Amino acid sequence: MAERAVDIIRGNVVESRAFADVAVVDSLGNVRYWLGDPERKTFWRSSAKPFQALPVILSGAMDRYRFSGEDVAIICASHGGEPQHIQQVLSLLHRIDATPKDLACGVHAPSHVPSARLLEKSGESPTALHNNCSGKHSGMLTLARMLQAPLAGYESADHPVQQEIRHMISLMTDMTESELVTGTDGCSVPTFYLPLTRMALAYARLVDPRGLPEDIQAASHVISEAMRIHPYLVSGEGRLEVILAEATQNRFIAKGGAEAVFCIGIPENGLGIALKVDDGSARTVAPTVVRVLSEMGILSPREQMALERLVNLVSVNHRGLEVGRLDPVFHLHRGRL
Repeated sequence: MAERAVDIIRGNVVESRAFADVAVVDSLGNVRYWLGDPERKTFWRSSAKPFQALPVILSGAMDRYRFSGEDVAIICASHGGEPQHIQQVLSLLHRIDATPKDLACGVHAPSHVPSARLLEKSGESPTALHNNCSGKHSGMLTLARMLQAPLAGYESADHPVQQEIRHMISLMTDMTESELVTGTDGCSVPTFYLPLTRMALAYARLVDPRGLPEDIQAASHVISEAMRIHPYLVSGEGRLEVILAEATQNRFIAKGGAEAVFCIGIPENGLGIALKVDDGSARTVAPTVVRVLSEMGILSPREQMALERLVNLVSVNHRGLEVGRLDPVFHLHRGRL
């Protein structure tokens, strides 16, 4: 059962409470820290993107299409639809002889508010390029090219692209393919319903892939380094992935997902973190993430200070008046359950 994680305070009293589950796992599958129910199952959502990208790298696409680290990062992204994001996706599509019309992710306005306003002011309408998953879908189109499979229908569970991804998710989470339960994600591709421990294991293996086949070790290194070095392309201005990178000098890889899922890989310790805020609200993810890192003793005093503003986030009203704060109240449990 999820444990109380963050109090939402108005004035000096608790108005609401957020509950969370957390799993911290090493690359051998040992649970090192936990909160609530580390075996809690939930959909991985966009936190699965590095593993959906792995078959793309393994296919040889990096050599054939001259992928840079920036290309790899955008394939793993839930981007904000900012101009640099759009240009990176367009560049990738051009190289694989595809167009935005081939993207099956759907259309929404940029989640980056200034970019959405700029688009509206220009009189242009959003396209599939502005969808936060357009980079991932461009990667899937790339994999279709490498497999000599049709571009049309690449989002369907029975398409060779999704079958390759399913196989990779199975390997990295140490689950059989028959155990993998899926739903349909917001961008129309399969999303995986897994225990947090298996998500954390996958992130631990991504940053510490020793023991995996050599080609997967190499591909894991490519993806983890691209995400570590280019967090802005993975997310966008002001997002938690970027804030963590700036505060820690790019020590971690991090990737959020919808419904308050967030995952981190810590290369120097070979650890993976997966957490889920029970009510799916994103507002308490940042203080929960920073508290987890603090409880693990991962942050230096300088890093702790740089992230302090996320630990006790101040709430302001529409006039800019401070009316409350978000207060993390949990302590991680250590070791095996």
